[in-house]
Amino acid sequence: MIGRLRGTLIDKQPPWLLLDVAGVGYELEASMTTLVALPGVGEDVVLHTHLTVRDDAHLLYGFAREQERALFRALIKVNGVGPKLALAILSGMDEDAFIRCVMDDDVKSLTRLPGVGKKTAERLIVEMRDRFPHWEAEAPA
Repeated sequence: MIGRLRGTLIDKQPPWLLLDVAGVGYELEASMTTLVALPGVGEDVVLHTHLTVRDDAHLLYGFAREQERALFRALIKVNGVGPKLALAILSGMDEDAFIRCVMDDDVKSLTRLPGVGKKTAERLIVEMRDRFPHWEAEAPA
């Protein structure tokens, strides 16, 4: 598993980025939150990663912060939420905002995210509520 990469940012074309690590170019898909947090092309960057292996592809996802990757991993465990939808959720709100939505049963805010309907929002609230009790203390009041 590839857990972290450090290298030079070669290209940024949302939602994709290209990272040169010791002469090897890694293509990663990232949320808009991560893409905005990254420095400019040509700068050094460290990304936390998640590798998904499918029959037809190996997909690498990059995250500026460990907590964003942890939420991504929790999201893709929810029935009906794949990596694309998880990235859309992370692009639409940061981790703290998502946690507040779940803890406050805020279906309305979740349904504003692209690809999230009412049933998916309700499922996210039910399934995610117990997955991050330790994060609740970190969320701003």
